[in-house]
Amino acid sequence: MNTDTATDTMVIDLSIILCTYRREELLGKALASIRAQTLPAGVTLTVVVADNSDDGSAAGAVAAANDASPFEVRYVEAHPANISVARNAGIRATASPVIAFIDDDEELAPGWLAAVAAGLREHPHDVFFGGVDPSFETPDRVTPAIHTLFSRQIEAPCGQDVVALGKRSERVITVATCNSIFRRATTLSDEEPFNPRFGHAGGEDLDLFCRLQARGRRFGWLPAARVSEFVPASRCDPGYLRRRLFAGGQVYAEAVAGNSASPVAVRWWLRAKALVQLGLLALRYPLVRRKGPAAEADFRYRWAGVLGKLSLGRLYPVYREADAPKRAAP
Repeated sequence: MNTDTATDTMVIDLSIILCTYRREELLGKALASIRAQTLPAGVTLTVVVADNSDDGSAAGAVAAANDASPFEVRYVEAHPANISVARNAGIRATASPVIAFIDDDEELAPGWLAAVAAGLREHPHDVFFGGVDPSFETPDRVTPAIHTLFSRQIEAPCGQDVVALGKRSERVITVATCNSIFRRATTLSDEEPFNPRFGHAGGEDLDLFCRLQARGRRFGWLPAARVSEFVPASRCDPGYLRRRLFAGGQVYAEAVAGNSASPVAVRWWLRAKALVQLGLLALRYPLVRRKGPAAEADFRYRWAGVLGKLSLGRLYPVYREADAPKRAAP
């Protein structure tokens, strides 16, 4: 890692947390992308790998990274397998006042660390989000909805305010933990910032962001802090995507209602709204069919998401399907 000779008055102690689950090759690439960053003056860096597998599968990749790294790479076991458990374990493993999350299938673009440091120094926001550029293993299978699902790309200046909830015109991005930067004191002070209830279905990050927004915390956009994300062929499978979006609808409704002043009333209001959305979608279906297979596939993904909002069942464990009994989803 190179060292920038410029000086700055604000010292930044940053930890990057990677939660991983049996993806050692991708984890190695993510760690290599961090090593390739230029370290700005006044910035100290630690990397924490929270291994969510039961067999310690990431230990070797972390040991190899430590051998080649100018900064410390800490290895933390996080049990049981649950993404919220892993995120919380990573937070506990460091005392850094600034914490970033990237996924184990993401690689930092050149200049990411410099952009993060500049954003923290220039803007007052409590949480920042950078861009996500997907790299699809099977680009021929990508529909507009699939590209949107795995992307975070907007034309907005550095420091643009974004929100977790609000009018459609205000939600310029979908907030998520991948490629995010937190000021710890104002955002991660709860005993368990990420709720394990969401740990198999996803949505633990949306739940946190809804809670933070209710507390008056501000979110900002960092256009130069970009990552690329590898999307394997399996994640473009229509069945997987329908299950994922069904779970996404469930967790959206649970997170929004759970962080409201009247959770039960809001949850039933969201179900009523979902019924109206299904009716409107049904009216559009004949037109969608005439637009071709890609449009029809995207329609089915949206349908699954709305059904998730309507659901009365338990959260669908889409992120641990290999470890949990299969349950039917649209």
